[in-house]
Amino acid sequence: MAGYRVKLTREGRVAILSLARPDALNAIDRAMCDAIVSVLDRLEEDGDCSVLMIAGEGRAFCAGADLKHMRALAGESLRRFIERTWIVGERIERSPLLSIAAVQGFALGGGAELALACDMRLCESTAMFGFPEMTLGSVPGSGAMQRLHRLVGPARALELVVEGKRMDGNRAGEIGLVNRVVGHGEAFDAALAWARDLSERPSEAIRYAKTCMRLPADGAVAPMVQGMVSSICQSGAGYRANAGQFLSGKDSR
Repeated sequence: MAGYRVKLTREGRVAILSLARPDALNAIDRAMCDAIVSVLDRLEEDGDCSVLMIAGEGRAFCAGADLKHMRALAGESLRRFIERTWIVGERIERSPLLSIAAVQGFALGGGAELALACDMRLCESTAMFGFPEMTLGSVPGSGAMQRLHRLVGPARALELVVEGKRMDGNRAGEIGLVNRVVGHGEAFDAALAWARDLSERPSEAIRYAKTCMRLPADGAVAPMVQGMVSSICQSGAGYRANAGQFLSGKDSR
């Protein structure tokens, strides 16, 4: 698939997308971007999957953009590549699929941005996150600054970007960059167990929840939309059946 930049496996309603350039610490190039978008297109069209787990083969989740690839680009071709990495993040974030990043080893630059584009993140305590672009004279270009702002607040987000320092998985958990932290070597299995559990939730309700989460929290539209989608979900047969079982003391989960 796109020069085997990624691999796709299925576990019931869970799709596992593995970044498959372990010799390059899963660095991102144009072929990998295209492969990720192609996988998303396919999974969304199939409709048999509700949770997407993204992991990296080898000793890193993703060490960022492939600098060798970027050095070979210039002008418009470089701009298009950076734009493509941004599109990948947007496609993951806006996908109806619930996404979980399973992070081990390095998640730097574009790799950290890829993890941030996912709805949830699980990492090993020994994982290493960082946004080194500023030390190279640039800034994150794939949506990290906006996502960091939402996750950890404006002051801390700016600190992470401007200082460009690395942090381990424990620190990432402390500041809210990741949802869960596990021991060394446990990320894949722990994330898969989590994904399997979440895949039992109704796909339609997941999609509505993701849509509502993207609405401005302080706007007048958000409460109305949330009320509307809640009504839609609760009028469905699935909700009524589950609610009936819950009330009778027989939870379906």
